[in-house]
Amino acid sequence: MPIRLPPLSRRTFLRHLFYGGLAWGLGRPLAGARPSPTDPHAWALLADTHIAADRARFHNGVSMASNLETVVNEILTSPARPSNVLIAGDLAYSQGETGDYQQLLTLLGPVRRSGRPVHLLLGNHDHRDRFLQAIPWAFRPDRPWRARCCAVVPSPRANWFLLDSLDKTLSTPGLLGPEQLDWLARALDARRRRPAIIVLHHHPDEGPNRSGLKDTEALLAVLRPRPQVKACVFGHTHRWNLATDSSGIHLVNLPPTSYVFRPEYPVGWVEANLGQDGMDLHLRCLDPRHPDHGRLAHLTWRTA
Repeated sequence: MPIRLPPLSRRTFLRHLFYGGLAWGLGRPLAGARPSPTDPHAWALLADTHIAADRARFHNGVSMASNLETVVNEILTSPARPSNVLIAGDLAYSQGETGDYQQLLTLLGPVRRSGRPVHLLLGNHDHRDRFLQAIPWAFRPDRPWRARCCAVVPSPRANWFLLDSLDKTLSTPGLLGPEQLDWLARALDARRRRPAIIVLHHHPDEGPNRSGLKDTEALLAVLRPRPQVKACVFGHTHRWNLATDSSGIHLVNLPPTSYVFRPEYPVGWVEANLGQDGMDLHLRCLDPRHPDHGRLAHLTWRTA
C-alpha cells in the first residue's frame, strides 16, 4: 500500500501533534530550516528495511536501524541530490507491529526535514491495518477499492506506478489481484506519452513453486503490450540483480537496506537518475569494500 510521507515542516509537525500520534518520534523541525536543493531526475531506491520497534534489534549480526540511519545520511549528503525516497516494501521487522512503524518514522525524520517526500510500499512482513493506524495523517493516493491502495507519482521524465502486492502478512508470496491490475491498465492507458516505471515489493515469478508474485502472468500481460512501460522495480529477494524480460522491460531487483540473508550479497541502496532515453543506476553498498560497491548500470528504454 503506497503511502506518501510529505516533507516535514513546522506546520506538518504541529498537525501531527494535533492528531496525537507519533510526533514524538519524528524529531523536531530545525528552526528556520530550508529544504535542501535536489535533482528532480534523481531518486533514492530502498527495499527491505525490516525496522523493529526496538532500535537495538540485530539480525545476522546487523543492526537494521543503524543500516537505515547510514543510508539516510548517505542520501542527505549524496552528490546526486535525490529528490524522492522510495522504499519498496517490508518496512517492518517481522509482522508489522505499530511500534515498528513508529521507529521507521523516527529514522526517516531527517529525510523529511530536508524537504524530500518518502513513498512507502508494503511487503509480506507488513500489516496493512496497523500501518494505517500508525500513520493516520499520511497522504494516501488513489484508493479505488477498499482493500488495496495504489498510486501514480509523476516526475519530469517518468511516471512511477506504485503497487500494493501484500496478500497476507507473514505469507511469502504476493498478489496484486484483478481489481488492481484493471486499475493499472487504465492508469497506464491514460498516461501514454511519458515512460512508466512500475514498483512493487514482490518479484515477478513464473516458477512452479512461487515465492514472488502469484499473478505474475497477469501483470506481464498488462505491461508488455504497453510500450511506455520501461522498467519494473522490486525487492523481496534480498538480492541485487538486473535483467531484461522478453519484451525489453528492465527488471530491477533492489538490494536489502537492512535485513541480511547472506553476507556476500550487497546491502544498501540504489541511486536512480532518469535520462531522456533511460535510467542510470548507481549501487551504494554499506560496506565500501564490497566488490559491487559503486557499480554503475545504464538502462536504455525499449522503443516498442
